[in-house]
Amino acid sequence: MRIALTALIWLIMIGGLSLYIHQRDQRLPPAIQILTTEAASMVDYTLEITPTFSPEPDPFALHGDPSASATLVVRVGERELFRSEQALPAGKTVSVHPVAGLVVGRNELYLWATPPLSEALMDHAVRVRLLQGNQEVFDETLWGLSGAKVAGTIAFILERSAEAEHDH
Repeated sequence: MRIALTALIWLIMIGGLSLYIHQRDQRLPPAIQILTTEAASMVDYTLEITPTFSPEPDPFALHGDPSASATLVVRVGERELFRSEQALPAGKTVSVHPVAGLVVGRNELYLWATPPLSEALMDHAVRVRLLQGNQEVFDETLWGLSGAKVAGTIAFILERSAEAEHDH
């Protein structure tokens, strides 16, 4: 009798465990498919950056930091698109052409610039425009209040151009 009771308990435990594992695996969400990205034509795009101040290197950056000498940096994803290590004049537009790293679909552009310490109490802005030929994709302004570093992310969506859909 004890042997039969022990065998019954073992069957219930192992059966319950196998039933749990089976049910758990059926409730898993479907596998995520990796989206293929199509690179946008670099030649078509121009990025225009216009600071309202003269960007300077960050005086509070750590010594030995590779970005310590940069005055203005623009990134697309992990890729550094533009980097200036020299003082740029206030109000002068910097054009970046071609713009590498853009894909058809959702993109994010990250920009930061450090205003001079002499203008610590002033608000600063950087105007960022992306042009596709003569057409404007976006026109955004990033702000830094009371002398803070101007930094921000601009999210935008690129549509497939009509020319890319045709076979020539």
